[in-house]
Amino acid sequence: ISDADGVGKCPEPECCKNRVQPAVEGPQCSNINGGTIAFAPGSPKLSTAAMNQLNTLSNAMRANPNCKVVVTGNGNVNKVDQQRSWDRVNSIINYMVEKQAIDRERFIFKYGNPGDSNSVDYRVANQGEEGTSNPAPPHPNLRK
Repeated sequence: ISDADGVGKCPEPECCKNRVQPAVEGPQCSNINGGTIAFAPGSPKLSTAAMNQLNTLSNAMRANPNCKVVVTGNGNVNKVDQQRSWDRVNSIINYMVEKQAIDRERFIFKYGNPGDSNSVDYRVANQGEEGTSNPAPPHPNLRK
């Protein structure tokens, strides 16, 4: 229903209750802090410190349900590094989905970034930034 100026009006408050808000990135997401998760050399396993850090991230994401987070694995020197990078990003996103109940679609999964191969960075997605949340592993035969 619209008024004389073409502005939409809900006939009753009930109709607006279940309206879905569009995803918003940018300033409204600025209270989600970026960070770096450190891994032991050669391992995709999350440490207790990493889980604590991710618990803080999950609380911020729950408080900002329209924000997406980019998770970027470092390590691109060779195929083993690339696979390990993928495995570590996958560990983080799986933890957030399975243990923290954050929707997988709220993550943008990136791997094989130059940098410290024993770390994964995360940050709020830029406005309009898109990407897959679940890419296939690049070299599954090289998993340890």
